[in-house]
Amino acid sequence: MSRGGRSVLAIWVDIDPADAAFFEHWHSREHLEERVSCPGWLRGSRFQGVTRPDRYLLFYDAETPAAFESETYYARLRAPSEMSRAIFPKFRNTSRTVCAVEQRWGEGIGAAVLTLRMKADNVAPFDRLASPETARVDLLSGRATVGQAQTAEKDLRGTPDQQIERALVAFFWSVEAAQAARERHAPEGEVFALRHTVSKGDLV
Repeated sequence: MSRGGRSVLAIWVDIDPADAAFFEHWHSREHLEERVSCPGWLRGSRFQGVTRPDRYLLFYDAETPAAFESETYYARLRAPSEMSRAIFPKFRNTSRTVCAVEQRWGEGIGAAVLTLRMKADNVAPFDRLASPETARVDLLSGRATVGQAQTAEKDLRGTPDQQIERALVAFFWSVEAAQAARERHAPEGEVFALRHTVSKGDLV
């Protein structure tokens, strides 16, 4: 088994620039620790769009999909904090999916990430991206029924979350490397820069 676990929760979301400072404060100072401290969760990271700064990727590594069905996790979804109640109604165009890791090359994360969302039968350029210039590449398969119970937190987001069928997520040492890979291999992909990451070992 990969040290990074075999499951991921991937969330793409739009946040109005007027709300960005509060969103980042909430995610860094409260939400990351709250989530990563749940059983089976390994790491949480936030990335911001390079060409679209109002677009974010929230990316959580876990040991198995069971981490996203635990009673501890659902208890938190049923009782959002005051800051969570303030920020979740501001989420727009949210795509949220628990995914299994079909293939992985490398470990950890990098300074930038290239994401490509696809249909289940699409061919992904996994082998072309798994190279020394890349920190890690994940080929993800969406699990539509995992972690989808109706909760107070889901109600706060207002509109139903979209879901992905499959995704390629490649982590790079720099934004420039991610952009170059996008031009060569995935022109329809999105590039994001790392803003903050917290692993289980960072928690007191």
